[in-house]
Amino acid sequence: MHRQDFVFALTAAALAGMSPAAVRAATPQSARRVLWLRREGDSTDVAAPFSVDGRTVYEPGYREICWLMRDRSVASSQGYVRFDIVEIETLWEVQQTLALMGIHQPLIITSGFRTEQTNAATEGAARNSMHLYAKAADFYVNGVSTRQLFDACWSRPSAGGMGYYSSHVHLDSGTRRYWVGELSVPTLVA
Repeated sequence: MHRQDFVFALTAAALAGMSPAAVRAATPQSARRVLWLRREGDSTDVAAPFSVDGRTVYEPGYREICWLMRDRSVASSQGYVRFDIVEIETLWEVQQTLALMGIHQPLIITSGFRTEQTNAATEGAARNSMHLYAKAADFYVNGVSTRQLFDACWSRPSAGGMGYYSSHVHLDSGTRRYWVGELSVPTLVA
């Protein structure tokens, strides 16, 4: 994308109130993809590249992300799995969307992969949750409303299931759908 086209798309996105189409047009295409995460309750940030060319997985960074997304309620041998790369890519796209809005913060993960044991003990968890397959993340961003975060997720064409809750957003790489926790239904822009 040429600089002039990018500036035009960014201006259009700002004027359009960051509609999904405008965000898609304004999001820069980057070859190096670094996802910035923090696990809730942990002060250590992970900023790991999961791709250095925009096409293939960069294993050292990918494994670091998978380690952060593990089920911490069980032994590491059970809780660590290879996380779905489509989900990681979508989380990165959400983070890029937030950056276009001037928000430069890590995604704070409250739940990534869940073993069956952890999922069964999680209040309100679906029996066949995408967390069981390492294809879902629950997260929030400091200083960002749940609504803003949900809208950023909705703007990404690769986003699958999206849950809208008072304290976090659920994002998975399944089929495109949404649901609302204990909040009123948001107005969605198609």
